[in-house]
Amino acid sequence: MSAEVFERLRALIHQHSRIHLTPNKLNMLSSRLGKRRRELGLQSWDEYLAWLTQQGPDELDTLIDLVATNHTHFFREAIQFEILQAELLGPLLTRSPTAKRGLRCWSAGCSSGEEVFTLAIVLAEYAQGHQADLRWQIEGTDISHRALHTARQAIYEMDRLNLPQAGLLERYFQQGSGPYEGFCKVKPELLDKVHFHRLNLFGPLNQIPQPQHVVFCRNVMIYFEPASQTQLVQRLHDTLEPGGYLVAGHSDSLLRIKHPLLSLGNGIYQRPVLA
Repeated sequence: MSAEVFERLRALIHQHSRIHLTPNKLNMLSSRLGKRRRELGLQSWDEYLAWLTQQGPDELDTLIDLVATNHTHFFREAIQFEILQAELLGPLLTRSPTAKRGLRCWSAGCSSGEEVFTLAIVLAEYAQGHQADLRWQIEGTDISHRALHTARQAIYEMDRLNLPQAGLLERYFQQGSGPYEGFCKVKPELLDKVHFHRLNLFGPLNQIPQPQHVVFCRNVMIYFEPASQTQLVQRLHDTLEPGGYLVAGHSDSLLRIKHPLLSLGNGIYQRPVLA
């Protein structure tokens, strides 16, 4: 892949996803898209660029799928879930009438679903220990069709769950048998409270019920340049109810961008409560 082709593809990717590829990603992009080009029987990168133009949105979606990084696992950066359960949910439910009626959470950039279902387990455990009648729902969104397909299936390898407490596997997963030996599926009582949607974080957010009480957007902002990071944080802020929480990834730094959120430490931020 020439530098010229890389620049044209990089501009397309940024235009349709805001993902910012630095020049050192040329070999990565060439590797990920090379297989797709061969599948299509295209002999050159110029033919591939022409194909992208001719096929329109569907092929552009495939392009973004191939570029998007979908690395995640259950209870990733577990300290944030511990703080949410032990320190934040109680005060939030005490002060917020809307949260009492129904707690709304959003995993923005949910990848293949592990973060969503980790949060679902945390909320179910909190309800069991503190508030049996707690009503809650989680929206999981991602730009990748491929990742969302896995999330909607809700089937995961048991060896990769790494659940922090004994009993969580039995309470929240159905163990597979036969061709699904070694796999497990999230139980219906969690699935019924989770909804997955394809969403560009810089497009319309009308699929997301508002206001939200807790928004997870972890290890997503690192893929955007500072101007887009600033815009995204403001958009996430605007979806939150005053007093609601934004949970960012440990690799996402908000120090270099201007934002109206209060830092609570450990990558957790709060929209200021109205006076």
